[in-house]
Amino acid sequence: MAREDDEMFARLVAVEGLSYQDAWIESRPGPRPERSPAARVQSSRAAKRTASRRSFLAKQKGGAAAPVEVSTEPQALLNLMDEISVHLRRAAELATAHNALKLANTIKQGLVRHVSRQNRIARRVENPGATQTVDDSDVEAMARQILEYSK
Repeated sequence: MAREDDEMFARLVAVEGLSYQDAWIESRPGPRPERSPAARVQSSRAAKRTASRRSFLAKQKGGAAAPVEVSTEPQALLNLMDEISVHLRRAAELATAHNALKLANTIKQGLVRHVSRQNRIARRVENPGATQTVDDSDVEAMARQILEYSK
């Protein structure tokens, strides 16, 4: 790449996932240009100039995002559920602090449902034979789903 702003444009599109026009606006040196038809034309030209670099960066990003090994160990699930509870509590506190009461109530309702699930999982971990009504494949699917939401 001959120009630094073209490199930044390519990186913003391929890695960050911005649209061509948003990436072009962000990559311009100096004062930030406005969204306009001229900006759309310039962003299309930048997209043509940086096509090979964008495809290289996208492939590089795809290789770096290799699948993560999912741990379905009972204690790992409990630790993850605890971490989610902490984040939900913090989110509810922040919403209350910013006077977003409807949002805070919605988050608190989600927290109550989450804690109920957490208690059911804890009971299964403590006494696996007595309450084991879930197939292991279901537990693994639930663990994957929880990991997806925690990203």
